[in-house]
Amino acid sequence: MRLRAAAVSAGIVALAVTSMSAPAQAAPAQPTRSASANWIPIASYTTQSRCVDAGQQYVREGFHEYRCIYTGLYPPYALSVR
Repeated sequence: MRLRAAAVSAGIVALAVTSMSAPAQAAPAQPTRSASANWIPIASYTTQSRCVDAGQQYVREGFHEYRCIYTGLYPPYALSVR
């Protein structure tokens, strides 16, 4: 089930990246060391545990770290990776 959620999240990220405006597409496909300090917003989750599970999956898939931030909106936890 987590793999399916990760695959869906990866698909959403791929769609978001391909639909960006032209200046954003001019950036290199692989992040450089200086660009790795930027956080990439991924998704929002209804519980902190779901956010943490998804963040750990992204780390296993190759990102360096994740963070779940309480936004106060619905869904309340926003996942970002770098």
